[in-house]
Amino acid sequence: MCYNVSYRMRIRIILTLLVIALAACVSVFPSTATPSPKPSPVFTPSPGLIARGRVTFNDMGLEGVKIYRRFSAYPPELIAVTDENGYYETAFSPIPGDEMVTIEAELAGYTFDPLYYYWRHYHSHEETTCDFAAVSGP
Repeated sequence: MCYNVSYRMRIRIILTLLVIALAACVSVFPSTATPSPKPSPVFTPSPGLIARGRVTFNDMGLEGVKIYRRFSAYPPELIAVTDENGYYETAFSPIPGDEMVTIEAELAGYTFDPLYYYWRHYHSHEETTCDFAAVSGP
């Protein structure tokens, strides 16, 4: 019986020492578990507009056409001029909310088809194409 008590005592001492050693290891060596990744921020483009297009005359690009943008009750604003091939692209124009937008082309001696583009821009990021065909005018 004494053998069993002594044996049990030794087992308890060994287990206690193992727990102490394990606790010491955990505090000395930090956990190497990979932390769960944080979700990446989602890119939300700013609300606004980029317009691009081409202006042609007899199916050839027309250079020097002024492109204007107008918001509902505001005066027109020059936003681009066509290059030697008749192409244009505007810089980004922020639009903080819903807005009625008009895009029109102008060059002395010409009229354009269509006369203008007109639509409602909702609170979003928008890229649109507005092509014009020039016609000799008075």
